[in-house]
Amino acid sequence: MYKIGDIVCDYKILGLLAQGGFSQIYKANAPDGTLVILKFPEVSLLGDLATYERFRREVSIGQKMKHPAIPRAISFNEGADCVFLVLEFIEGVPLRTYISEHAPLPLNETLSIADQLADTIEYLHTNGVYHRDLKPENIIIGPDGKIHILDFGSALLEGSRRVTWRWASNTFGTPDYMAPEQIEGKRGDSRTDVYALGMIIFELLTGTLPFQGDNALAVMNQHLTANPVSPRTLQPSIPPEIDAVVLKAIRRDIGERYQTIREFRYDLKHYSELDLSQFRLEPEPASSGGGVLTNHQIWVRSILIFIGFFVGVAILLLIAHLMQHR
Repeated sequence: MYKIGDIVCDYKILGLLAQGGFSQIYKANAPDGTLVILKFPEVSLLGDLATYERFRREVSIGQKMKHPAIPRAISFNEGADCVFLVLEFIEGVPLRTYISEHAPLPLNETLSIADQLADTIEYLHTNGVYHRDLKPENIIIGPDGKIHILDFGSALLEGSRRVTWRWASNTFGTPDYMAPEQIEGKRGDSRTDVYALGMIIFELLTGTLPFQGDNALAVMNQHLTANPVSPRTLQPSIPPEIDAVVLKAIRRDIGERYQTIREFRYDLKHYSELDLSQFRLEPEPASSGGGVLTNHQIWVRSILIFIGFFVGVAILLLIAHLMQHR
C-alpha cells in the first residue's frame, strides 16, 4: 500500500481511490503535473500470467477505443520495481454512491443514464469489445452528468485467446449483475452486457436488486434458477412497457433476451410505442438444474466451487513459479 505523498516511478500518490481483490487504484500526479489514475495489480498476483494478461488487455482496449465515455489508457509501466497502468483521470462520483444517495431515480433520469450507458456499450460491441463486468462500481457520473465506464480488466476482445480460468475470476467478483452464463463459466458476449445493463436499470428504478441473499453463492443460485420480481411490484409508477423491457433484458435464457444493445436501447427510447403483446411476460420455467436449490444443495455446490477455485489458483501459481525459475 502506498501513502499520500509517495513517489512511484516519478508519479506522486495523492490518495487511494479503490481496493479490490485484483488491484489497488490511486489518484496521482504525473511527472508533467496532470492528474492520472494508477492501477496496481495485487502484489500476490504479480507473477500470475492471468493478471498480466488482464492488464495488457485493459491497456490495449483503452488505447484502441475513442469514445468520450471511455477513459484513455495512457501507458503500462512494466519496470522491475513497479508494475502499473496509467489511466486518464475522470472527475465524478461512482454510480454506486449515487444510487445509495438518490435511488429510486425518476424515470427520465434513469432513462438518460441508461441511454448513455447503452450508447457506450454499443460502441464497444461494434468494435469487438464486451465489457462483462458492468456494475455501478465501474461507472462514474461526471459533474456535467455525463457517464463514464471504467475497468476493462474482465473485458473480452473479439478474437483474443483465453489465457485464464475465467470462471474463477469472474464468479468470485460481485455476483449481483452477473449473467447466468457467466456463473456457469462461459465467456459471455453482447447479451451478457445486456443482462448487466438490465440489472443496473432495475436498481436505478427501484433502489434494489431482484435477487438477494446472505452470501454471493446464494445470489448466484438465484440468477441461475429464480425469476425476478417485476419492477412495477416495487414501484407501481413504472410504466408497464418499461417493466416489460427490463424483464426481457434479464431473462435467464440468453436466447430470450435482447440479442443486441441496439435493440434494447431502441425499446427504452421508444417504450411508449411498444406493443406489450409482443413480449413474453410469463415467468420462465424452472431451470434444468431442478429449480431453486435447497440450503443443503447450496452448501454442497459451495464446497465444490471452492475446491475447484483453489485447485485453479494452485495451478496458476505453479505455472507462475515455473516461469520465474526457467
